[in-house]
Amino acid sequence: MVSFTKMHGTGNDFIVFDNRSLRLDPDELSTCAATWCPRRRGVGADGLLALDVPETSAADYRMHYVNADGSRATMCGNGARCLFRFARRAGFQNDTLAFETDAGLYRAATVPEGDPVDVRLFVPDVTDLQADVALDRSVPEGVRELYFAHTGTEHLVAVVDDLDAVPVRKWGRRLRHDPSLAPSGANVNFVEPKEGHDLELRTYEKGVEAETPSCGTGVLAGGAIAERFFPPKSDSAFRVHTPGGMLSVGRTVDETLYLQGPAVSVFEGRVERPEAGP
Repeated sequence: MVSFTKMHGTGNDFIVFDNRSLRLDPDELSTCAATWCPRRRGVGADGLLALDVPETSAADYRMHYVNADGSRATMCGNGARCLFRFARRAGFQNDTLAFETDAGLYRAATVPEGDPVDVRLFVPDVTDLQADVALDRSVPEGVRELYFAHTGTEHLVAVVDDLDAVPVRKWGRRLRHDPSLAPSGANVNFVEPKEGHDLELRTYEKGVEAETPSCGTGVLAGGAIAERFFPPKSDSAFRVHTPGGMLSVGRTVDETLYLQGPAVSVFEGRVERPEAGP
């Protein structure tokens, strides 16, 4: 049996456990995710997070993230904040922790002046950011502009005028599998800019293959594109509203980019470890 904590960040939910003693390998983690994440046959989650021993002295721990279908993901913004909160409860005492991911080294910290459930995730500047993206297939008429950003994983950001009218599942599946994005594909974020520093965003997430209530790296992609291509008149953080809640994308006084939002524990439980395949 494996002890786990169910957590979520703005509705993006995860099965989280400590893998430092279990030492499940990547194939076993994929099997666990595919077995435990289905909502009617398992615990139910968008993905699985494993806290593991770091490979370098620069990090306090390593984050393994696996999508609900068992596919490996390089980074997850909501998941990273949840795993930071889990690590603090597991005995890591520093207010700021460094951790390894398949996308590189990241840091996260508590936010003393903010909501007690908030975690601030410090991220590298988004250098792979493209405007006027051309796909092999036609783009739905309701998409006004199309961008690409790599914020630890791949994101298409489609700017629309009426987010409520977007059939996210239909359009997201169509764009996510465009041949020009092979082999990795991309998450698809539909964004409606609002007045000032506000954006509304909905996400079709690869690996889940459905709309999720929130996507941290997608929120980061939307914020980075807003900062670059339609910046507001001041340097305040962007408020990004998702169906699961609000996150903020901003910069510290030393210009470090961050993603901030809640990381909430829902319940704890134990689940049977899947048997190894043939």
